Amino acid sequence: LLYLGDGNIADKDLPHRTKMTEMILDAFKKLVAANKEELKRSEGRISYTLDLWSDPGLDSYMGVTNHFLVRDKT
Repeated sequence: LLYLGDGNIADKDLPHRTKMTEMILDAFKKLVAANKEELKRSEGRISYTLDLWSDPGLDSYMGVTNHFLVRDKT
């Protein structure tokens, strides 16, 4: 979402926070579905890495990565 309004941006030109949340969750769901399909085509083992941490304000975060091989579609 990018809007260049030459400084003439009104509230009506910006999506409401609930719409932005909906757009972000929809994009996330599409990426998760695509990742699941790609994992189904993996050639064998899948390696997962997990990292947990917190910021100085004690907000907690978790990062998960996976590595795998997929046969080329060609």
